[in-house]
Amino acid sequence: MPDRPISLLLLAQIRKSWSRRRAPISLLVYLLVTACTYGPEEERATISQIVRIGDSYRALIVIQYERFQRATGLTAFPDGGKARVLERRARVYLIDASRFSASMLTEQAAPDSLWESFSMSVRGLVEDTIPYLYLTGCPRRGECHPELRNSANLRLSMDGNVEVVGEIPGDARLPGVMLARREGEQHYVRFSTSGNTVTARFEEDATFEARWEVASDGSLLPIG
Repeated sequence: MPDRPISLLLLAQIRKSWSRRRAPISLLVYLLVTACTYGPEEERATISQIVRIGDSYRALIVIQYERFQRATGLTAFPDGGKARVLERRARVYLIDASRFSASMLTEQAAPDSLWESFSMSVRGLVEDTIPYLYLTGCPRRGECHPELRNSANLRLSMDGNVEVVGEIPGDARLPGVMLARREGEQHYVRFSTSGNTVTARFEEDATFEARWEVASDGSLLPIG
């Protein structure tokens, strides 16, 4: 007869003890979940490269873009934390300084294999008409050491057609940078950047003037 109330009492004590132990654990989990937070979405676009095309007023502009959320709360401890990146992509624009025009030739979104530290660049041109693009990065959610980097090569036409190629041909080269007028040069123009603005000048001793600006979404827009 006394066995039953003793068993019930023991069970109640076990439940009470477990409840006391579980409370701080649940509180800790709750604090960790609520503290790992991120701020509102932001956009960041930067000019990474300008490549003039031969003896002309044209150039290729490469723009890198990210949409992200900054870490807040415990996620930002101790050095600001790691942002949550929602989108990564790169664009190539063809500009013409004589017309102050800009047209997008291609937009490449970062694939999972190139997600971390994704970048795209013009590796060279063949006969000033065929640009070759080099894409590089590391797998998503992984570390990004040199030995872990993946890459891809693209052949781009001036009308926006893109083709994946195995390698970049040896005769694809980038033009050298020279501020002075080259011998025999007929179309003098020099490009530069100031923040997210593309500048140009048409005389050797002229001042660089702002001609295009990069919007927050990665668009390249003529000024004026």
